[in-house]
Amino acid sequence: MRAYSLIRDRPWYRRAAFSAGLRAAGYEVTESWPGAGRPGDVLLIWNRYGDRHERATRFEREGGTVIVAENGFLGRGGSSPKFDVHPGGPQPHHYYALALHGHNGQGRVPSGGPERLEALTLELRPLGAPGGHVLVCPNRAFGVPGRIMPADWAEKTAVELRESGNADVRVRRHPGNDVPARPLAADLEGCSEVHIWSSGAGVHALVAGIPVVCHSKFWVCKAASRARAEIESGKDWADRRLRALIMLSWSQWELGEIEQGGPFRRLLGGEGCS
Repeated sequence: MRAYSLIRDRPWYRRAAFSAGLRAAGYEVTESWPGAGRPGDVLLIWNRYGDRHERATRFEREGGTVIVAENGFLGRGGSSPKFDVHPGGPQPHHYYALALHGHNGQGRVPSGGPERLEALTLELRPLGAPGGHVLVCPNRAFGVPGRIMPADWAEKTAVELRESGNADVRVRRHPGNDVPARPLAADLEGCSEVHIWSSGAGVHALVAGIPVVCHSKFWVCKAASRARAEIESGKDWADRRLRALIMLSWSQWELGEIEQGGPFRRLLGGEGCS
């Protein structure tokens, strides 16, 4: 069985650990683009955009299987895996997302019980009530063609919210690859509603007990997204939040787990993937 790992070795993506995991799962690993795919072959890529998406699409068309890796969604205690690696680099307990075909709700991941969520030791706050400011959190405008956030989405959404009667609407800009100067938790304090396209900020809002309106078709916690009418009705959504976070916990893995090959065996063996 052949696998092609295209995980970069810098700045902190630990290509060696991903390649080791594929080998542990029984694959002969090459760290370069394949000439062509064939049934049984695996292509591991970081995110899926630009030429990666085009080549991944061709690889799947030829019968191969694509696994998309990205930063994890939640670290232990509710931290952000993307920033956990600053400044010391990746450690075995850092989380990375893995899914068949796509990322952030666009692909298939294993399913299971609450044990992986419990291992994150999150403090799930009680569900908040309306009355505070509304926060709009855009992500960066790149990704799979046809699913990319419109460049003016945040501004238009903020205007629409203000026109619908929300006096205090704030837009939090995406920090890019750098640790944000202002913590997300500071902007979530006193917030009663978060609007996202598919931003990971929405995951942290859920943990903080804040309703999230997802404007994209895909998001890792889409099952917990609520319509504005639901938010205003005060309908309880604790079960939806819990189910969504359990699914999230099965879509990300510690680097040590990846290195041992377990996530690849589950994904490629089809063990309860949904």
